[in-house]
Amino acid sequence: MRSRAISFAVSTRVCLGAFLSTGLLAGPSFVGAQSLPILAAEATPIGALPPMALPMPASRDQSYWGLRLQMGERRQRGGPEDLLAVAGGIDFQWRGGSIFGITGGYQWRQNCQAVNDCGGHTLYGARARFNVLTGGPTIAAVWGDNDATSTFGTEVGIGYAPRVAPGLNACTIDLGLPFSIATLERIHLVSFVTPGVAWDMDCSAEGTPARTNYLIGFGLGLQQLGLRGLDVHVGAQRMFRGATGLQFGVSISWVRLP
Repeated sequence: MRSRAISFAVSTRVCLGAFLSTGLLAGPSFVGAQSLPILAAEATPIGALPPMALPMPASRDQSYWGLRLQMGERRQRGGPEDLLAVAGGIDFQWRGGSIFGITGGYQWRQNCQAVNDCGGHTLYGARARFNVLTGGPTIAAVWGDNDATSTFGTEVGIGYAPRVAPGLNACTIDLGLPFSIATLERIHLVSFVTPGVAWDMDCSAEGTPARTNYLIGFGLGLQQLGLRGLDVHVGAQRMFRGATGLQFGVSISWVRLP
């Protein structure tokens, strides 16, 4: 029990430190700056919604349906405007492992400075997440938790957001390599990181070149929280492209277990 408590404290301190350092790297907001255009990668689920940890492996004798609610805010974009998004989703966990999900939501500007372009837009996406390898504690063994579980996976997603700006329909394709470490027993504390790359384009015009966006997400999650199948994640994401700032949000998911 003592080693698990130490593991909990160390995991929390490491992830909070990452949160603070990323926030500092994002830079300050500039009051009075002009309205910035919304990039295609910011407008679809990969950039509008917070990252999540890989799902806990379940019995491979059955498949499961789940529901998901997410809220994300992208701040410090180099101006006074923030981007707020809310979305819901349906997930299907195949044979207790990989998850296939669809998402629909809405994003709008906060503190909008534009004259004729302050409206929001819908966003849609589909994502497949695969558990490639589940094993022992890996780096969690450094602080003495030999009962921790590490999960490495891969994910691929597509996103679409119509009428992001006049004449702009945003499309994205992304690939990621999520990694998570789950500690404790009854309620799992999960630390996760989700490096990835996304390609975005204006799909309202033919021949529009795709642009590459490198990004990294990280956060903490509590799995099996109170009710069986209920998970809560707090995540942040940094996109390494221009004045995209820091994205931060909360995800709540529930899987219907037998």
